[in-house]
Amino acid sequence: MFDNFTRAAAARNPIRLEGTDAVRLVDGPGDGCGDVEIDDFAGHWLVQTREEDFPDWLSAARWPPASGPKAIYWKKLGDKKPPRWIAGEKLAAPFIVREWGLQYWIDFQAGYSQGLFLDQRLNRSRVREFQGSVLNCFAYTCAFGVSAAAGGARTLNVDLSKKYLDWGKRNYRSNGIDPARHEFLYGDMFEWMKRFRKKGRFFDLIILDPPTFSRNAAGEVFSVESRMSDLAGLSESVLSESGTILCSTNQRSLNSAQFLKIILRGMRDGSAWSAAPAPMPPDFTGEKYLKTWWLKRRMT
Repeated sequence: MFDNFTRAAAARNPIRLEGTDAVRLVDGPGDGCGDVEIDDFAGHWLVQTREEDFPDWLSAARWPPASGPKAIYWKKLGDKKPPRWIAGEKLAAPFIVREWGLQYWIDFQAGYSQGLFLDQRLNRSRVREFQGSVLNCFAYTCAFGVSAAAGGARTLNVDLSKKYLDWGKRNYRSNGIDPARHEFLYGDMFEWMKRFRKKGRFFDLIILDPPTFSRNAAGEVFSVESRMSDLAGLSESVLSESGTILCSTNQRSLNSAQFLKIILRGMRDGSAWSAAPAPMPPDFTGEKYLKTWWLKRRMT
C-alpha cells in the first residue's frame, strides 16, 4: 500500500509546477490505496477514510524531514466535524495555499470543507479566462469569484452564509483584489435571480455549482434532482445573449447525461443549447463523481 502511495504522490509533482500547492495527493482506489483519500494543502495533509480509524499503514510511516508533511489531520469521509490532529503542527489558525498562482485561505477547523474544493481546479482556471460580468451562485468562499476577478471580470457572489462571504472577501484581498469593486450578496439564490430578472440585469457567465442538498432560512429545501431545472431556467432569464452557464454537481446518484437532462429541462428550448462536458483534474484518479457542463446558446 505504501508503495502505491509513493507512486501516487510522485505523479502529482507536475501539478505543483503550475503555481499550485493544493492537490489530491492520493485518490483511494484510483491510486491503489483502498478507501484512503489525502488532500495536500501546502504540506498540511487531510486524510479521509470510510473507516473509523486512521490507516495503520500511514501510522507506521516514517517521513523524511525534508519531504514529509508539515501536519497530518484525519476525518471520516462525509463527517461534518473538524478533522482530528494526528501528527506534526497543530493548526490553530487559517493558512494560505496557492492554485495557478492565486491564494486562498484554508481552515482545518471549519468543519465539512476546509475552504477550497480541489476538484474544481480546472473549471476555476477556465473561469479566469472570462471577461465581462460573472454571477457566482452558491459562492461559498468565492474561489470562482476570485479566479474571475483575477482575469479582469466584474464579479457578483451570492451565498446563504455571511461567514463564507466574509471568507471570500478575505480571499479577494489576499490576491490584491479590492472586494469593494465587486459584489457580495447574502440570501437565497432563487430570490436574487428573480430580482435580477425584474431589474433587467444580465451576466456574461453564470456559475451554478450548488450543494447537493441545502435548506434556506424559510425552510425551503434545495436538491439538485428537484430544483436544478428551475435554477437553470432562472439563469437563462438573466444571461446575456452570448453568455455562458457553467453547471456542476457532485451528486453521485446522477450520471453526466442525467445531469444535463435535468439542466435542459429548465430551459425554454433545450435544443437551442450546445453543451460541452469538462473533465476532473488529473490528480482525481478514482471515481469521476464531479459532473460539469459548459452551456452556450447555439448560433442561428
